[in-house]
Amino acid sequence: MSMSNDPGNFFQTETALANAERRAAKSSNKNGSPITLTSKLLSIIPDPTSSMRVYIAESGGITRRVDLESGDKSCIYKGHTAPVTSLALNAAQGVLFTGSWDKTINAYSTETRQKLRTFVGHSDFVKSLLFVPSPKHEGGLLISGSSDASIIIWGAGTGQRLNTLKGHNRAVGALAIDPVASDSETAIIYSGGSERDIKRWEIPYANVGAATESGETIMEHDTSVNMIRFQGEDADMWTASVDNTARRIDIRTEVKKNGTSRSDTVLKHPDYVNDVVVEPRGRWVITACRDEEVRVWDISTGELYHVYDGHIEEITGLAIIGKGEMVASISIDNTVRKWSLRPADLTKAVEEKKLQEQGIKKEPVQEKKESLLTEEEERELAELMDDSDD
Repeated sequence: MSMSNDPGNFFQTETALANAERRAAKSSNKNGSPITLTSKLLSIIPDPTSSMRVYIAESGGITRRVDLESGDKSCIYKGHTAPVTSLALNAAQGVLFTGSWDKTINAYSTETRQKLRTFVGHSDFVKSLLFVPSPKHEGGLLISGSSDASIIIWGAGTGQRLNTLKGHNRAVGALAIDPVASDSETAIIYSGGSERDIKRWEIPYANVGAATESGETIMEHDTSVNMIRFQGEDADMWTASVDNTARRIDIRTEVKKNGTSRSDTVLKHPDYVNDVVVEPRGRWVITACRDEEVRVWDISTGELYHVYDGHIEEITGLAIIGKGEMVASISIDNTVRKWSLRPADLTKAVEEKKLQEQGIKKEPVQEKKESLLTEEEERELAELMDDSDD
């Protein structure tokens, strides 16, 4: 008996049908100058050696270096047998680290694409990576979080496991180093994931085995934490969560014991927030949402300034590019897109969106062509045209 693969022949909910129709209508849009890759895009980090290049992790088991200006996507790093979920970079030594659902981490030369070593130790998916330069370890430290609820500290240049941190009860999907609290002796790391808890760790470079959880657990979100970043001039903690919010959390002020919230900015969304980045000049905070939108917020007021749309599936990550004047977004729709953060471009985008919402199509400006006739000749020609109509 033959069977149809046409989704129209299967029962679908009204929501599913509406989503399919909406995505079909958006599928041909060129908003954000999309570059299409071969599979779902799961993680992105900027390449500090080139303002318009990024590294992108794909569900197809590969990582690419993509030039967002030229569109070149031929630089591929292979070696995993499952989706690549997380990335980290030792830019000084040209080493790219990739974490995967195959439970391993690979290290590659960024230029030759040769695999340098494989880190084996997690018993479940690797979900987050963080590279930390260390004065005591040639090649630095690599820190990984996994669905096995553990955090492993590795010698990044050797692949040796130096310590395993336990404290989370579920997957660890977000890692970040606090650049203000860290010093030449100790790295201060924060971790979060598939629970509301954000934990703080002290890692002494001279004795990584003595790393400990320290300080009070941060519980500002209602549920899973998708991203932790330290951003802006003051290196503020910004977080993104499944509770539909992105937050700026004050970790510098002494904790009050009366249950007062540490969140001094709360950006509310209609769906899960997967990522948050801050424009280097400190004017805009940009968020990536499961509802396929890239939102630009005024950081001084916490008000939504503009929404960039173009992706047709969930947005999974963001990266500041173009010397801080643009943001790149990736999605499970297989595309990476770029959006301007220049004030003039944003103002223009806001105006055009208002007209679009009002159903007004902006007509292109017609340039006035310079006439080859003198003013007197034009007047005579007009009179002749009038006479010919009689």
